[in-house]
Amino acid sequence: MTGGECRAGSTGNAVMRWPVMATYIEYLRISFHKMLAYRISYLIGVFTYGIHVAVYYYLYKALYAETETINGYKVDDMLTYVAVGWICKSFYLNYIDRELTDDVQSGQVAMDLIKPIDFQAMYFSRGLGHSAFRLVLFTPPIVVLTVLLFSVNPPADAVHAVFFIFSTLMSVLIYLGINYIIGVLAIFFLSIRGVLYSKNLVIELLSGLLVPIDWFPDWFRTMSAFLPFQGIAYYPLAIYLGRIDGVELLQAVGFQALWVVIMIGVGRFIWMLCQKRILIQGG
Repeated sequence: MTGGECRAGSTGNAVMRWPVMATYIEYLRISFHKMLAYRISYLIGVFTYGIHVAVYYYLYKALYAETETINGYKVDDMLTYVAVGWICKSFYLNYIDRELTDDVQSGQVAMDLIKPIDFQAMYFSRGLGHSAFRLVLFTPPIVVLTVLLFSVNPPADAVHAVFFIFSTLMSVLIYLGINYIIGVLAIFFLSIRGVLYSKNLVIELLSGLLVPIDWFPDWFRTMSAFLPFQGIAYYPLAIYLGRIDGVELLQAVGFQALWVVIMIGVGRFIWMLCQKRILIQGG
């Protein structure tokens, strides 16, 4: 293990703006094509998502066996909530936290430091490559499988459909921001693999993917209002079902946009701290 200070040259500038350049589009393209190499994982992933939807779908269906409404959700609303929620996750999921951990342990981060690129923008581009792959090749078969096997209602109306799409895109960026921050922490701790699995479970719970935020106690809903997680799953799904309307639609996507900016800012601040002293395994 080698320890030492690594300075990032031009990437160490705290006020560096987000560049929009062909370089980062190329990182996105490469990341997209790398995902194509894992065809078996792709097929297993589609099957696994089908199992997830089925488990929660029939769990909630059994829960509604003796009643028509729970916490303001009818059975059709809840079954749609579950199905659409996992379809959305098939799109916004990315693995840049794992890639960052691997790059720290292999010493690749040291090589990235000497490149004339913005480190954060590079990893965001790679994460967007993951989501682009999923949008084109992973999410469509899951949509077909889910619609064919389960009862899924359409969006409340055209306006909510448009806001749902925009809100889902915001959830991609929030999830990217969280994963980037978690991944960068590997520079301090060298390995965070033990944290990654529990992180996914925590996000599924706090985002409202497993249980709608409305079902939690008041103190939990108050806490959620100050955290980014409900912007990942709950807001897009509430918009889809038409549970958010009027000015609340703008407030919801505004909440998401604010957290995108916060996540980028926090990620850049942590990266600035990491550049002062980076410990690299195997480098």
